[in-house]
Amino acid sequence: MTDTTRPPGRPRVRATRATEASVTLSLVQARLDLSAQAMAQYLGVPVATFRNWRDGHREPPALLHRLLDVLGTVEALAPGIHEQLLPGRK
Repeated sequence: MTDTTRPPGRPRVRATRATEASVTLSLVQARLDLSAQAMAQYLGVPVATFRNWRDGHREPPALLHRLLDVLGTVEALAPGIHEQLLPGRK
């Protein structure tokens, strides 16, 4: 069965939906001024996983919310240490 409603070779992309996690990830990424690749490295996940979370295609595990809380605390209380955690800034 062939799908004739889209041009050949065009990837299937679901519409982005804003979830609490996707909004939070977008805000953190913007605040830290990181690319998707760098943000994925910061979180320790593949870039495709990060993009799926950020774009609302997948819901991240609860552990991610805790990780963001911890990283935010480190950023606030020890900015020098936090700076060392950012990709490419050691």
